[in-house]
Amino acid sequence: MLVRLLRVILLASMVFCADILQLSYSDDAKDAIPLGTFEIDSTSDGNVTVTTVNIQDVEVSGEYCLNAQIEGKLDMPCFSYMKLRTPLKYDLIVDVDEDNEVKQVSLSYDETNDAITATVRYPEAGPTAPVTKLKKKTKTYADKKASKNKDGSTAQFEEDEEVKEVSWFQKNWKMLLLGLLIYNFVAGSAKKQQQGGAGADQKTE
Repeated sequence: MLVRLLRVILLASMVFCADILQLSYSDDAKDAIPLGTFEIDSTSDGNVTVTTVNIQDVEVSGEYCLNAQIEGKLDMPCFSYMKLRTPLKYDLIVDVDEDNEVKQVSLSYDETNDAITATVRYPEAGPTAPVTKLKKKTKTYADKKASKNKDGSTAQFEEDEEVKEVSWFQKNWKMLLLGLLIYNFVAGSAKKQQQGGAGADQKTE
């Protein structure tokens, strides 16, 4: 009788384009023992419904592999290994993608249930980061060098950053000026000494 009923359900699902989800558990002999049958269908407004067709009257207590199958679409042997006990107070969660196609199922205990209750879970959109426009910033060579020398940290430059290059003369003009002054002072002193020595020689003659 049960086999005939399942055949009727499968035939009806093919006519109305609904999917039949078979939920079972595996015992120590690896035999799949049915837990329930659920019909998954899409409504005219684009939502997905899961209807409980049949829940098996089983006595179970222990840890088992759970299996889920939609013929031709989904095959999930031992998708979860968990402790089962009767009465079967569980939530059957059916995850669908953006096209309302079943991607995975899960089972969780809910003491408020009287039997296995199926629900649909849709994909959730993740948080969207606000778009922040980066400001254009100009840095001198000294700023760039100082940023690189910060306690081992790496300088981070903003987008469209322009680094102003400084010529060698602009960086070293103070040293050049100091060297020129020292050179003039030394050269002047040497010239005076030469002139003083030449005058002394003339007087001696």
